[in-house]
Amino acid sequence: MLSLWAFALRKSKNFTSENETNLSQISEDRSGSCWCGGDRYCMCGPSLAVDIVVHSKRESTLQDPDDIGYDVYVVRRSDTNQLATIGGFVNVGETTEAAVIRELEEETGIVVSEDQGLRLIGVYSDPRRDNRRSIASVAYGVEVNRDEMVTKDGSGLPRAGDDAKEVVSIKLRDVGLVDRDDFYADHLTILNDFKAQIMPDEPVQRSGELFADIGRITCTSEPIE
Repeated sequence: MLSLWAFALRKSKNFTSENETNLSQISEDRSGSCWCGGDRYCMCGPSLAVDIVVHSKRESTLQDPDDIGYDVYVVRRSDTNQLATIGGFVNVGETTEAAVIRELEEETGIVVSEDQGLRLIGVYSDPRRDNRRSIASVAYGVEVNRDEMVTKDGSGLPRAGDDAKEVVSIKLRDVGLVDRDDFYADHLTILNDFKAQIMPDEPVQRSGELFADIGRITCTSEPIE
């Protein structure tokens, strides 16, 4: 079966019979998202996704504001059994902010709203970042209050849903101390970037990341008040 890439190429004005022999290779190497308009102009590009770093202040921090510490929620994927940031693909007609709210509820049951405040971490567009297909992701941070967490089942506790196996809480200080294979794709890089932004005085261990030179653009460091 031809991928959307191959289908879009066939529909393009520039498609010739010579391209036919290359369709399978394009299907293999350039998987992404394609769209063809009524004018027969077709465009293929990376799929768009969101990654979400859900974090909450640790109890010690609530008792002592000078003791800065956060926990982050990640999910264990059911397909690879690796830890991953919460997230998924953006639907057609959907903003990335709306996708954050939807994916967060689908994968963990946590309910938030846009006015709760989404913190932009960065944009991750390196073609090597995910071996499934070419994916560009917008990463956001969302802070939740553990004691006042709203969930769709009313329990106040995050529960795995959709394609997540379980929800795991880890100390942000410990990010980077886990072997690379425990994290999916470049999600360790996203977590490390977030750690560097909100805890600039804490050391960041980069040695376990997928690629040392992975392409992305991130926001500047700014501790959370």
